[in-house]
Amino acid sequence: MPGKYPYYSDPRPEIRRLVQADGARILDVGCGEGVLGAGLKADGAAYVAGIELHAPSAEVARRRLDLLVAGSVVDADLPFAHSEFDYLLFADVLEHLPDPDAALQRCLPFLKPKGRVIISVPNWRFYSVLLRLIVDRWSYTDAGVRDRTHLRVFTRYSVEQFVKHNGLELIEIGRNHRLIEDQSEIGRLGAVATRISNATLARWVFPELLAFQYVVVAAHPG
Repeated sequence: MPGKYPYYSDPRPEIRRLVQADGARILDVGCGEGVLGAGLKADGAAYVAGIELHAPSAEVARRRLDLLVAGSVVDADLPFAHSEFDYLLFADVLEHLPDPDAALQRCLPFLKPKGRVIISVPNWRFYSVLLRLIVDRWSYTDAGVRDRTHLRVFTRYSVEQFVKHNGLELIEIGRNHRLIEDQSEIGRLGAVATRISNATLARWVFPELLAFQYVVVAAHPG
């Protein structure tokens, strides 16, 4: 679900700021070209491993990360030790998988007790998506909430239930608000309108309907 950066090279600052990287061991599932992982290493992470299905991106990530597994989290050979990592990252990954629960459960044994899982998913209750359904103008797109590669639907309620169903403790859930779904060509006026809406409507009136994306922090109960 790319924003102003190409999908596989997005630095994901909204994920990076949630990680206490200093000395941490991190597994980035769906790491793309490893830009987020490289940023976390610059922040002081001791070790960052990645899993990436997209072969060209995996080769780029291999040069940036400490270890790269090229393949799917569902069936690739994962050479990690029990309780090896302080963080598991699933940044806009789970919605692309046929069985998100299985993917998470496959990685949880590698997470330390009290370790953190950070998840970001698109919000299918985003107001423009609902409006398209109401007026029967639904269509898939190459990016955004309606990305044609999305296999699973998430809302605030369903992502909270996903976390709890998988035995994790929900620590916090953040919202990335937007006024316009496709921000690639909104221009200066659109950017100003977005900032105003984020400070007013999004925060106080329609926090869920203007949430383009949820970012969840959960803890391994140990």
